[in-house]
Amino acid sequence: MFDSHTITAILVLLLAARVAYGAFVSWYRLRHFPGPLIAAISKLWIVRGVLNKTLHLDLKRVCEKYGSFVRVSPNDIVTDNLDHVLAMSSVRSPYGRSEIYSNVKFDFEMDHVFSERNEGRHQELRRKLAAGYSGKENTQLEAGIDGQIRVLLDLIDSKYLYTESQRRTLEFSRLAQFFTLDVITEVAFGQAFGFLSRDEDINGYCHVAEQALPIFEWLGVFGTLNRMIRLPGIRNLTMPRPTDKTGVGMMMGYAKKVVEERFDSTKVPREDMLGSFERHGLSKREAQTEATLQIMAGSDTTVTALRSTLLFIMTNPIIYAKVQQELDADYRDHPNDILTEQGVISDAATQRLTYLRACIRESIRMLPPAFAMLQKQTPPEGDVLPDGRVIPGGTRVGTCLYGIVRSKAIYGEDADVYRPERWIEAEKAASLEPDDRSNSSSAKAKFRRMTQGTDVVFGSGRYQCLGKTVAMFELRKTLATLLHRYDIVSVNPSQPWVSVPANGLLLQSDMWVKVTKRGAK
Repeated sequence: MFDSHTITAILVLLLAARVAYGAFVSWYRLRHFPGPLIAAISKLWIVRGVLNKTLHLDLKRVCEKYGSFVRVSPNDIVTDNLDHVLAMSSVRSPYGRSEIYSNVKFDFEMDHVFSERNEGRHQELRRKLAAGYSGKENTQLEAGIDGQIRVLLDLIDSKYLYTESQRRTLEFSRLAQFFTLDVITEVAFGQAFGFLSRDEDINGYCHVAEQALPIFEWLGVFGTLNRMIRLPGIRNLTMPRPTDKTGVGMMMGYAKKVVEERFDSTKVPREDMLGSFERHGLSKREAQTEATLQIMAGSDTTVTALRSTLLFIMTNPIIYAKVQQELDADYRDHPNDILTEQGVISDAATQRLTYLRACIRESIRMLPPAFAMLQKQTPPEGDVLPDGRVIPGGTRVGTCLYGIVRSKAIYGEDADVYRPERWIEAEKAASLEPDDRSNSSSAKAKFRRMTQGTDVVFGSGRYQCLGKTVAMFELRKTLATLLHRYDIVSVNPSQPWVSVPANGLLLQSDMWVKVTKRGAK
């Protein structure tokens, strides 16, 4: 008979052998892909990046060190290869969405278009939603956005304008959040929620939503935990509900109420996004889920692009001067159509503002509003790379977005420099060159590549962001109007804002600025 010490030793050895075997199997499966040693056997490398708030930059560094396909966890590869990223999302790609997308499902029983992993239902949802998101069926789109820009201007003029007698400052990141929330609810439902008119975080929605983002980030790292909190009996304690008075639940309740009122009506659907969804066959239940997604996704990413573009412009006097010179020249040349009835720069005018549009595009490139890996999953038969390496079936392959948007091969040696002129130069060269698609080094191919690299921020192929058109429309008009009407400078140029990554988004605060009417002393 073995004594207790011997039995203990045997059990320890068996446990060690089991751990060693598991580590070997984990390593062996993706052994052809280099990466940090610890990433081959655990998620600790990713966990460290999440803790340090540097994961997006860490991914870029390991791609630069190890190559375009890097192992970052036992079953995760990340790539900065633009061709492969585009291929994974192409219409005929065998790749699908990984379980990471379920992390952003906030309804117990129903997926929205972003969390849906069933390809058939996903494409059916996109078909029903596409016309509404494109703006083609929303005859009041520009007027709706103009109305909220007007509310923003009136609020600044009455409460936050800096004058000699009233030396007031404005925390722009907060006001921008209110603005984008009101815009998306206005264009989606025909009625703004009212953050701007009340100039307050109604029921603490913004605060609660920002507090929740880091939690969702951890749920994305540990899928088992994410599944546990959604179990019956637990989810009622952990997940948002339409009856909540704050946060995501409050917005779910608001969306549910609006949709019920609209879908229960015998009237013809309105000419807005929700009306378009109804006309194209979206059910009331689906509309309630999609409406909540609209509010959250349509605000959080757009507001980052709005803040960052303003920051890049106002902290560079030369760029700021060029933007305002372009606006002033257009006002002189087209005095009758530059402003709408609301006193807002018209969309027709923004199409002529080449330099401002380049600034927006460069801002999105330099500081992507959303940069999560958003892993796709290889089909059961796996995938074979051009160099012959095999990615086994069921492997998650994520996008290293910062590696793409800061690629020197795509954007030149100054890829880390904010330079809007690169877009004007590339587009001009492409327009002057005869069409020769067979020449991969041509100016047309270069401009196309630059555009693809930046547009991947919005996803691509069958996963491209449906709200891209409306977001860019909103950005152009809002920035053009603010920069035409005001001079805006940072109160503290040495620290113009606080920007913290969370769940593939950026949480920004303390963006204090001084706003003066142009021409005022």
